[in-house]
Amino acid sequence: MSSLKVNQIKVRLRELFEPHLNVSDISPRDAERDQKVLTRCLAALAVSTVAGCTPKQAAESVWDGSGDNGIDAAYYDPSDQSVVFVQSKWINAGTGEPEAKDIGTFVTGVRDAIEQNVDAFHSRLHASLQDIFAQINTPGTSVHLAVVTTGVSQLAKPSTLHFERLLSELNGNDPHELVSWELLGLNEVYTRLASDPEGGRVTLEAQILDWSRVNSPYAAYFGIVDGYQLKTWWKRHGKSLVVSNIRHSLGGTDVNNEIRQTALNSPEKFWYFNNGITLIAEEAVVAPAKAATQSAGQFRFRGASIVNGAQTVSSLGRIENDTNLGLVRVPIRVILLESAPAGFGKEVTRTNNLQNRIESRDFVAQDPEQKRLKEEMAVEGVDYQFLRSEEVSPSASSCELIEVTVALACASGDPVLAVQVKSGIGKFFNDLQKAPYRTIYNPSTSGARAFNATAMNRHIDGWIERKKKSSSKKNGAAWGVLVHGNRILSAAVFRLYGLNRLSKPISDFRSEINDPAPIYRLCNDVHARMTSAIEKKFPDKFLAVLFKNPSHSKVVFEDAIQANR
Repeated sequence: MSSLKVNQIKVRLRELFEPHLNVSDISPRDAERDQKVLTRCLAALAVSTVAGCTPKQAAESVWDGSGDNGIDAAYYDPSDQSVVFVQSKWINAGTGEPEAKDIGTFVTGVRDAIEQNVDAFHSRLHASLQDIFAQINTPGTSVHLAVVTTGVSQLAKPSTLHFERLLSELNGNDPHELVSWELLGLNEVYTRLASDPEGGRVTLEAQILDWSRVNSPYAAYFGIVDGYQLKTWWKRHGKSLVVSNIRHSLGGTDVNNEIRQTALNSPEKFWYFNNGITLIAEEAVVAPAKAATQSAGQFRFRGASIVNGAQTVSSLGRIENDTNLGLVRVPIRVILLESAPAGFGKEVTRTNNLQNRIESRDFVAQDPEQKRLKEEMAVEGVDYQFLRSEEVSPSASSCELIEVTVALACASGDPVLAVQVKSGIGKFFNDLQKAPYRTIYNPSTSGARAFNATAMNRHIDGWIERKKKSSSKKNGAAWGVLVHGNRILSAAVFRLYGLNRLSKPISDFRSEINDPAPIYRLCNDVHARMTSAIEKKFPDKFLAVLFKNPSHSKVVFEDAIQANR
């Protein structure tokens, strides 16, 4: 049966992905050409499944040739703000699994990518890696590893240990996971191709609790589903559940983490905190319209697609604790299109997703301190944009909330705040009445100080970028400080420059740093001391993890501000 499944998916895989693949490096006379092409098609399928992108986008993410450091495809998924790395293994027999040593190579390649070490990658991949590095270096970005194979759906212990060690090293006890992984075996590949791999609508089996039916003007059902059922949908169909016009607006990772934490820690409260999901379906094939009880109904929805709530489903789909998921209750409504006028489904999709999503940062609009800062900056000719807008344009005479928050955190004198702003700036806006938000936004923070810190931090960031471009060695402690320790470096430079100097009038401070040479000298000195501290005290530490750890970061910071060494 396994070999039959393998043969059945060959044609469909090649049909979907081969036209978009780069196979110029595989000779037509290569005895392993088919195996290599199918391996690349399989990698593209994994990217398409995990990220929900088109077959063309998925195929273009596949890395061709040797020197890939164990990584067969890499793709940035903007909808989940995650980087997807894939290793693929085509097995003709439909049984067995990738060798543990190959999994180890893959995990090592991911480590190198996270640490932004290009030495083990072929030079032809460096340009693609730079794009991936830019995303990994963005706070809030996660990394998802996928192994895809036409073999088993569960790896043996020697292989899983590679992933367990990596996740333990990078994630620790942090609820904001940096790295996750999954295995797509033959059964998952087959199911994916048997449904609609191009992201169309699917058929869903659903049990709806406390359900009711709306008959007019168009048929619909509403009720409650449990979290485990939503996980099952996600595992089976992935982003085929989500229609294309909302796929890239699923929200940020801070919201995803809050959803996961509620499900894990307070599942009984989930229904009260969550807006639920909206589903459209062509028809209800099986619906208990005349059932004696409406406490639980079994439904089959054909041509189904989630048009609102994809973030909820995807977040629950990645939770391992099935017991808690069974306790989670999520509001659901299903709108049937069979009796609705043509185009109604598109109208439902469009209007549901035109509703503005409120983010934590939006509540700063109600904070009098923000309005005061805007007024104080305006007096000195600076436009401070603290309301979320697509028209934000920072310049020499303007700034916006996020960059001001980063600058004030680094200029606070507290390295812990620099760690927090590096690991996830959304934490600053979770509660506007408490730290860390109130630590930097309070009556003692003047408009001049906020903008001066921002202007100086722009110089520091500029120095870091130029240093990265001029570095011949893009690995090791010196490189890691620039990539992962940039906010601690900035905090140390602020401390050495003099925090009180930031309170000068904006015009005076602008003249003072018009020649940024003194700032650049401090950057050089701090960078050297941070590098030395890491080499002496944390020689084997993964720097992506070190600079998420407040106590370790503080040790490096304290060494960096020792001017007389």
